[in-house]
Amino acid sequence: MVLLPNFMTLLLSQWRAEWLKLLARKRTYIGFAAFLLLEAVILVVFQFEAPEKLYRRLIVQQGGAFEEYFSALTLGFIVQAISVGLLGSIYLALVSGDIVAKESEDGNLRLLLARPISRLRLLALKYATCSCYAFLLVQFIAWTAFLLGLAMRGWGGGLFAFSPELKIAELWSWELGLQRYALGAVFLGFSMITVSSVAFFLSCFKIKPAAATITALSYILIDSILLRSNLMKSYEFLLVSQYMEIWGRAYADPIPWALVTRSYSVLIAVNFSLFTLGAAWFQSRDLKS
Repeated sequence: MVLLPNFMTLLLSQWRAEWLKLLARKRTYIGFAAFLLLEAVILVVFQFEAPEKLYRRLIVQQGGAFEEYFSALTLGFIVQAISVGLLGSIYLALVSGDIVAKESEDGNLRLLLARPISRLRLLALKYATCSCYAFLLVQFIAWTAFLLGLAMRGWGGGLFAFSPELKIAELWSWELGLQRYALGAVFLGFSMITVSSVAFFLSCFKIKPAAATITALSYILIDSILLRSNLMKSYEFLLVSQYMEIWGRAYADPIPWALVTRSYSVLIAVNFSLFTLGAAWFQSRDLKS
């Protein structure tokens, strides 16, 4: 009975060390700074006449009042919808593609594995770190966009959620909209973990950190392009982007829980498979040479 608390204490101590290493790297903070700048630019742009007229027309077409539904919640949703999938993938691939490959390149892994810790546990801690980083980055984006929206539009109003790809155009009251916004941020956070999984998988190979990052990002972009272009209409089930976009269903009325459950089950299976394959390859590597 005493062994389990000791094991958990050791595990948490090792995980804390992984977080300290991650937080010590300057590139960890690039994504946070970039999104703060992007959010400020987007919110300023929406003060111009053309973007405002576009959303005024869309909101009126749904039977809502622009002054009520063009709120902090709506601005936060717009920031997430147009930026996280592309720009967020860049910074998640940058951090996750670096987390194993960089230490392998620097020779730090040989020093770590000289201690009584298995390769599998080491990789599991690193994967948990980059997965949590992905989720936290998305929450940072969602709620800083909401706070900047509050600074510009104030408290109250409604939420206008518009996603032509998912055929969603919904108007929500402030209370219900805030609930859907929080749920959508959680869904998006879980979706973006898949980007980190792809980069982590590549990082387990004997590869340069930059190569792991670029390859992971290229895969995600190619996958998204194929989905958008409808070139693989009959084989969309093979595209991971299709399942990642399920986060937008948090704003549907009603939420198609069967579809959401199926999509996140697929993403969990993909993430688990990428970690397992990456760990299996890493186990066979000779880190001494």
